[in-house]
Amino acid sequence: MTDRLDELYRPQIEQFGITLEEAGDALTGAVSDERARACVVVYRLKGLCVVTSHRIEVRSDMAFHERSVPGLCVCTLSADSLSLCPVAQPNRAQRAGNVAVFGHADDPQRCVLRAGDVHDAVSVTFLPEWFSRLEAREQRSALELIDEPGSACDAELACALDRCLCSMTPLFGGRLLDGASALRGAETAARTAIAWFEERSRAERAAGTREQARLVRAAERLVAMRMDEMLTLDELARALLTSRTRLCAVFRQETGESLGAYIRRSKMERARQLLERGGLSVSEVARGVGYPRVSSFTVAFERAFGMPPSAMGE
Repeated sequence: MTDRLDELYRPQIEQFGITLEEAGDALTGAVSDERARACVVVYRLKGLCVVTSHRIEVRSDMAFHERSVPGLCVCTLSADSLSLCPVAQPNRAQRAGNVAVFGHADDPQRCVLRAGDVHDAVSVTFLPEWFSRLEAREQRSALELIDEPGSACDAELACALDRCLCSMTPLFGGRLLDGASALRGAETAARTAIAWFEERSRAERAAGTREQARLVRAAERLVAMRMDEMLTLDELARALLTSRTRLCAVFRQETGESLGAYIRRSKMERARQLLERGGLSVSEVARGVGYPRVSSFTVAFERAFGMPPSAMGE
C-alpha cells in the first residue's frame, strides 16, 4: 500500500528535484533553482489517503508529466493549475480558490509549465479502499463519484471546501497538523464532496436528466483535455461512445448552447486567459487552443471579443 501512496505524489514532486523530510506527521520540502521556486507539504493518512499542498512559481518553461489518480481527488487550485486539471473548465477561473472534484485512471498527461505560471494547490486523494470506512450509502456514492466526469464546483461548495483544504497546510494560511487532525480534515472534505454529489444526482434524477447531464459533463471535460486539438464533433462523439446526432441534441437540451459554439467559446476563453497572463506569443497561444494557422485564430478571436489577439494586454 505504501508504494501506491507514493505514486500519488512522489513522481510529481521529484520532477522539481524536491527531497521530502519528516516534520512531525508531515513530509515537507522545498527547492529554488533556475526552473522553479517550490514548497511542498504532504500527509500520508492510514495508508489510503494523501494530502498534498504545494506552491510553485515556475521560472522557466519545463515539461511536466501529471500522473493519473486511481481514486478520488478533491482539490483547491490556482487558475494555472486548474487549466491542467481533468475537469470541464469554468468560463472564468479565479486567481485562487478554484475547487474541483474528479476521479479517473486515464493515461498520464504531458504538458508544459510556462515561466510565470503559479501553481498553488491543496489536494486530498483517496484510494478507493479508503471509502470502506464510510457507511454503505456514502460508500456507494463515493464509488459512483469516482466514475463521474470531473467537475469544477459551484461557488457555495467551493468556499466550504477551499476553507477546509487550506486550513490543513501552512502554505495557505493553515498550520502544520498532526496525523489525526489531518485525517479529520480529509474526512470532512470527502463527506462534503459526497453530499454535494448526492444532492446533484437527486436533482438530476428527479428531472429525468441524469444520463444526459453526465454525457454533457463528459463532453465538456474532453473538450478541456483536448483544447490544443481541432477536435471535430464526430471525433468527440466517437470518444464518448455515442452518435454525433444524440450528443449534439443532448448538449443543446441541457445547456441551451450548441456543442460547436461551446467548443469555440471554450477555446477563445482559454486563449484570452493565456494572452492576459502574458509570456506567450499570439502564434503560441493559437497552437495551444488548436489553431495551426494564426490567421484563422485571429479571425475567431476578433469575432469573439471585437479586438485582435495582439491587442490583449496592451
